[in-house]
Amino acid sequence: MPTCPTCRTHHPDGTKTCTIDGDRLLPDEAFASADQDLAKGEMCGEYRLEAKLGEGGFGAVYRGVHPLIGKIAAVKVLHRAYSSNPQIVSRFIAEARAVNQIRHKNIIDIFAFGRVEDGRHFFVMELLEGESFEDFLRRRGRLSIEEAAPFLRAIAKALGAAHAAGIAHRDLKPDNVFLAKDAEGQIVPKLLDFGIAKLMGEEQTVHKTKTGAPIGTPAFMSPEQC
Repeated sequence: MPTCPTCRTHHPDGTKTCTIDGDRLLPDEAFASADQDLAKGEMCGEYRLEAKLGEGGFGAVYRGVHPLIGKIAAVKVLHRAYSSNPQIVSRFIAEARAVNQIRHKNIIDIFAFGRVEDGRHFFVMELLEGESFEDFLRRRGRLSIEEAAPFLRAIAKALGAAHAAGIAHRDLKPDNVFLAKDAEGQIVPKLLDFGIAKLMGEEQTVHKTKTGAPIGTPAFMSPEQC
């Protein structure tokens, strides 16, 4: 899947340039990380790393625990190359700020931010157990109206809370919705990735874009975004 080297947005196969930055897209293989994994026991702020959970072109995610109170969290660490890119760091920070302006049960919680000793930026967020809505749909196939309604209702509430806080998500798609399980095993949809959100009424966006460039993932963009 082609990916933008600047904003890390994935695009459908066959797309040549990024709809956000206008930059030439590269294959995912071009973003293989040369970063050394953070060691088990290393501290990211108040959280001690326990294990690496996964890695993408943008960064790596670790399981972390607060050593005093035992709180478990996910620690997302930017690759070193992108921690030196002011535009990407700005997007990374602004995502955390946007989420904390909203504070809603159907939006992932981000509650800490910092840098490790080698300069890589990180933020700490709730650790979700479950699967993306995209994976769920791929596994289950088309849903009936009755099956889809609970998911859509939860996502609509999350978007409503964001809009009430003056924030437009701008990249709503199944891959940015996670179906987490709560302590009772119930599915709780969580809206993710506010990296290209926009503060309504302001010229500056969370992720600065080229004037007139469409924002979002083409296959899921609303008509007014095109």
